[in-house]
Amino acid sequence: MEKTEFSKEEVVEYNTEILPRVQNLEPNYSVVARARSHRIKGGDDITIDIHLTGIGIPDANKFIFLWSSPNVIDSSKEGDCVWCTRVLEKIGDKDMAFPLAGEAYLEHLKLDATGTMLHLHKGFFLPWPMLPPPKGTQPDLPIIVAERDSQGHCPISISLKTLKTAEPGDYTVDLVFTYKHQNIVKQASDKVDFHITSWWDRNQSWIITAGSVIAFILLVLTVIIGIIS
Repeated sequence: MEKTEFSKEEVVEYNTEILPRVQNLEPNYSVVARARSHRIKGGDDITIDIHLTGIGIPDANKFIFLWSSPNVIDSSKEGDCVWCTRVLEKIGDKDMAFPLAGEAYLEHLKLDATGTMLHLHKGFFLPWPMLPPPKGTQPDLPIIVAERDSQGHCPISISLKTLKTAEPGDYTVDLVFTYKHQNIVKQASDKVDFHITSWWDRNQSWIITAGSVIAFILLVLTVIIGIIS
């Protein structure tokens, strides 16, 4: 069971022992995105879970999601972005930085199907608060919040409804993360492929099965007729 509550002393220790190891590192990130289902029918939701892996705390960032076709997403339905991370920035009058993640911190943001941009807060890039760090990990390269799920929730999930009239075929979602540290700007990207099924895609298995059964029955009847005659 992962720990979800921390004392004031543990927060102070985190800010004096763990956070200083990464605060001055130049950020470097990759995007890892996965669709929950790569095959859907028109009218279903396409849901994508997103992790960031790397180290360092950017000064600023933007996260863009782009769809390969404007005729696949239902713009009349608002999409949903869900995350489960917050950041504690003060204890009393003292500045602190401490991530809070899990079921109790779920937040939602409505998405525009024609183009989506997010700004990720500092909490995503903070080291996971493990005191002491788990055996086998390097203290200078800790696991960060955006690299792991929290109580079964992905750091970021986006969900948009496809059009019922969307043409069957292959589509792509491009995810581009741009981030800045001092005067250095970097980008990381990933893409998710998904397929909108046709009537044949959804029904071919039972049609082929039915055809095989019918062919078998005809073969049996042919044999029986041959024996009788």
